[in-house]
Amino acid sequence: MRRRVVYVLLVLLLGSALSFAVTTYNEVDVLFKSWLEGKPKGVVRLNIETPKSDDVCFVAVHRFFTPYNPTEKWNQTDIVYRGKVRCGETVVVKDIINLMQVGVREEGGEKRPLYDSPEYAVVVISKRGGFSKILQTDIARPITDVVVKVSFNEGRLKEVTSSFETTSKCYIDENPDVCVADTKLTYINSIPGLKVAFGLEGTPPSVMYIESWGSFCYSRDPDSACPQSMWYSNGKKKTISQVGELSDFVSNGQRAIVWGDVEYRYERYAFWDDDLEIYWKYEFFYPTAIGGLPTPQIVGNYYPPTSPPRYAAGPLKGDIELNFEKPDQSDEKLSLSTSIGLSIGQVSIGISVSPYKAGDDRETTPYVKIVDVSGKGYDWYYWWYKNNDPMTYEVEFYGS
Repeated sequence: MRRRVVYVLLVLLLGSALSFAVTTYNEVDVLFKSWLEGKPKGVVRLNIETPKSDDVCFVAVHRFFTPYNPTEKWNQTDIVYRGKVRCGETVVVKDIINLMQVGVREEGGEKRPLYDSPEYAVVVISKRGGFSKILQTDIARPITDVVVKVSFNEGRLKEVTSSFETTSKCYIDENPDVCVADTKLTYINSIPGLKVAFGLEGTPPSVMYIESWGSFCYSRDPDSACPQSMWYSNGKKKTISQVGELSDFVSNGQRAIVWGDVEYRYERYAFWDDDLEIYWKYEFFYPTAIGGLPTPQIVGNYYPPTSPPRYAAGPLKGDIELNFEKPDQSDEKLSLSTSIGLSIGQVSIGISVSPYKAGDDRETTPYVKIVDVSGKGYDWYYWWYKNNDPMTYEVEFYGS
């Protein structure tokens, strides 16, 4: 029986390897031996397609911390690859990770393991432009291929503002550094007869995906930050709640913003190029944890429609806790943002931060707690904001 298990495992690994032409014998050998030793490994292959031009492209890949794939310095990124190629070439970066099962996924009636899936940051810089992106992986087999099509940013992203906007300040004194900023997590609404609060789970934690930012540039000074004009959004970053906490309730038709105490980390890197005699430089500014929920900010009254929309859930009665739906992977942003003033040395930058809907099979989503205070037990309905869109963090109500 043991030989049969080993044979099936070998076929599994070789079958996965043969589906990718450039997977080497050494990689399969490492994986096979790790499985025999009871400490299974996996390979993540990032196929980075750089833009075509006559320039040289600098490429950097970093991996973020996870509990089963820790980094050398806790809660900081590890450098997986840094190098230089002719723009237009495809760079294949391979990272061997611990293949730790954290859940089960059902596909077509068949259950498959789901493994710890690290996030990566990919940076590509040339003298014509740059690219910075955080990638979520979905590890479901021993060898995972990810294709990254690089296109250079043109023009700095504009800051998002609204009439409810306030600004939090993050002061960066050194590299690396950590700061905490108030970040909008959601709107909550209430109707007469219901009081409503927003909650985060502690164990297992709730997860949101919150906007991260990065910069890229080149110069002869390795210690200075990149100029303000070279900061861009580099996509969403998984952000985990450190506490189980319920916000204060709003009631009687109030509408409020729920803020979160979000921890952000700053990292800056410089790589010397002997040929060009310059430093390729890049920075990361990304969320790592949600530490608490301050008192919601009342911003007005909520006015439900004269009747609930056709996609509303209900009627319901009494008290309930509603978990948000778990969405497909998407780069779509919530219609919700805040501004953070980031001060790095002499550079002061205003950047917008947009939370994302989040949660998967390994974590919980946040939730909305509804308490019926009417004493009448009447029917009420709820629905997702903007046509039942699961990528938003807002629930609307109707009571009859």
